[in-house]
Amino acid sequence: MTDALNTPQPPTRAYYSTGRMLGVEDFQAEQDYHRGRLARALLQLLGTGTVAGLLVQTDGNTDVTKLEIQVTPGMAVDRVGRIIEVPRTVCIVLQNWLNQYMLAWQAQQKGNSPGTTSIADPNTAIHDGAHLMVDVFVTFVACTNGLTPTFATQDDYDATDAFSPNRLLDSFAMQLVLRTDATHKTPLDPWASLGATPTAATLRSAILSGTLGPSGPLAEYPPNFDTTAVFLARILVPATAGTAGNPPTWTLTGFTAANNIDNLSRLFLIPPSIVARWNGLGSGTES
Repeated sequence: MTDALNTPQPPTRAYYSTGRMLGVEDFQAEQDYHRGRLARALLQLLGTGTVAGLLVQTDGNTDVTKLEIQVTPGMAVDRVGRIIEVPRTVCIVLQNWLNQYMLAWQAQQKGNSPGTTSIADPNTAIHDGAHLMVDVFVTFVACTNGLTPTFATQDDYDATDAFSPNRLLDSFAMQLVLRTDATHKTPLDPWASLGATPTAATLRSAILSGTLGPSGPLAEYPPNFDTTAVFLARILVPATAGTAGNPPTWTLTGFTAANNIDNLSRLFLIPPSIVARWNGLGSGTES
């Protein structure tokens, strides 16, 4: 399902007048207006990145065949200003995911079926000679939810059992991406050009010149990837490149979140209350 907010919408509202017939497009325009204004405000005032939670970790299982990569509950704002809320911990068994990728790549070497997406050589994901590089992204997804009877449409005018969804659930999708591309950057700081401690005059000048941007350069995405997604973490899996058309071999023995998962290269959205605390201002409850 295509979301109108994937491309910024003009701030056009539905105009109501007595006696005018309203159609689906009018109610859709109303939703798009309010969603678009909220997204614009969040993006311009806060930016994009992690608001809270979404820690990428392991479950600590010593059986490497069952070791899980987990993402804790949390919230983020994506690159078009939509709120992504993850209400529960989500997980995947890392060994299984790697095995499935390698098997699919090997099957491709025997002959790719027409229309099948090409799978990159996993050996090219070893950029430092010692680790497979895997990135974690979270993406906004709207899912249809619930069914309600409707009038038949299109060419099915005689239907007596026509139904359509009656709700859209703002949901999410987690993605592991083997970084076989040559760029494999992490997100860039959108405020880096201002320096570590910009003066008030520097900030005002940047605002007036229009050079400040809410998102910054789109550096962290592999080719043909959804550039609205939010980068969460980089995982490094100890590995050795395969030879003669073989996939790499890897080990998860001793794999830990502290040593193998980088949660700090993401973009963070820091609440004003934390900034106030950082600058010596209390919350108002101190005695």
